[in-house]
Amino acid sequence: MGPSLSRPLKPKHFVLFAALYVGLQAICIVLFPAHAMGVSYPFMIVAPWLALGVCWQVGRVHAVRTRLLWTLLSAALAIWAVGMLFAAWEDLWQHNPLTGADFSDFLFFVYGMPVLLAISSPTEGERISLFVWFDALQVLMTAFLAYVAIFSVLPFAHRAGNPLSVPRLLVTYNVESFALAGAATLRLLAYTNDGEKRRFYQVLCGYLWIYAAFTALYNHITVVTNEQTGLYDLLTTLPFVFLALGAVYLFGPREETVQSFRRKPLTLFIDNASPIFFMVALLALGAALIRQHFYIGMSGIVVALAVYSIRATLLQGRYMQAQQELQAARDKMETMSLTDSLTGIANRRSFDRSLEVEWRRAVRRKTPLALLMIDVDFFKKLNDRYGHPYGDECLVQIAQALQSALPRTADLLARYGGEEFAVILSATDAPGALIVAQRMQEIVHALHLQNETQIGSTVTISIGVAAYQFPREGTTATILHAADEALYLAKRNGRNRIEYAASEAPVQID
Repeated sequence: MGPSLSRPLKPKHFVLFAALYVGLQAICIVLFPAHAMGVSYPFMIVAPWLALGVCWQVGRVHAVRTRLLWTLLSAALAIWAVGMLFAAWEDLWQHNPLTGADFSDFLFFVYGMPVLLAISSPTEGERISLFVWFDALQVLMTAFLAYVAIFSVLPFAHRAGNPLSVPRLLVTYNVESFALAGAATLRLLAYTNDGEKRRFYQVLCGYLWIYAAFTALYNHITVVTNEQTGLYDLLTTLPFVFLALGAVYLFGPREETVQSFRRKPLTLFIDNASPIFFMVALLALGAALIRQHFYIGMSGIVVALAVYSIRATLLQGRYMQAQQELQAARDKMETMSLTDSLTGIANRRSFDRSLEVEWRRAVRRKTPLALLMIDVDFFKKLNDRYGHPYGDECLVQIAQALQSALPRTADLLARYGGEEFAVILSATDAPGALIVAQRMQEIVHALHLQNETQIGSTVTISIGVAAYQFPREGTTATILHAADEALYLAKRNGRNRIEYAASEAPVQID
């Protein structure tokens, strides 16, 4: 049952073993009433170690994604088991009376620190390494303050302490136990899928509630009867038995299913609120100690507030960085959505958006606007003869050449569709647009891209030009139609030429 086992734990066999274990403890207590404490303590000592072995085995073999959580729970069980060893030594050899807290009581209280770490673990994503050190610092500070609170003396101080009375100690135990159980319940409610973490918190939640209830009942019986042993010792053993049974049952051999994780509001709330668990614990301990040990209590409060402030600042910084990265990703996606994947210039969507903006600006400022529609002559024959890869390469080179012919950076070249390109020339009249069109023809001709046709041996382009002199009103459809008509005229008149069209028909602005 220890960590060296490699075979899967079978729930049926383990249930039988657990029943025999608890039954044997009860039989020994009944058969040897005079030595009930001596025969009961071995069972109470071994039970947490057996549960630790099961938890370690589950985390190592069956629950890889929650290995850290199982390790923390195993550490808590180890602390509790060591505390039980001290309790046996204090009761069997030192015969300590039930008048105040012993060192074992301190260990029983500190055992909750690793459990609280497990409950505070983020729901999803990686833990921030610096936060792990913060949590470790808070654990040490909490343990230090707990020791001072329980014994009213500094650790390793060579003077007598003033430990808590039994009634106050039991109240402290109960508050810690039920607080941990409640926090684990909230963490369990934050999960919607049947993943490893949900099953871990199901096991932990069940164990903590059983432990809290049974421990409170055990301590109450012990104080009321003024006895230190009896059949109620089973209340100490049973929580660990149920923990081991729950771990074996929920993490036994089963078919794993990959399910999507849906974060609901409660999950987000708990993830954001979990860092304050330790802060609240430190503040509570510091406030409790500040009257008798002012500087020690204040140190706990300062550490709690400092760690929380640094954590909040770092999280805010990470949030702002994430927002910036998200905005950069959005900008990149926006750029990609407006860019032609082959040529790297603007695409049809970008062209339509820019034309609408330039048209309205021209109407508002009463400036001219020109539009060029460009078509690669006999491009289908080029693809059929030389293949599509060559055709794509020609389009890339033509796009680069046309881009270099633009007179201003504010002018836009776009791939309109297939082998067609479009150019928006803001604040440009007809003579200026014709100059740009001629320059483009010359640059494309200078590429000497091979294409044997009836009009030559190299690639050529036909251009339709439309220009509007404002303040005449109209719509983008007007100038688009005019430029398209001009391009059609250029192709009909033999290609490798420029045609100009100007419409005087007024159109109401949309």
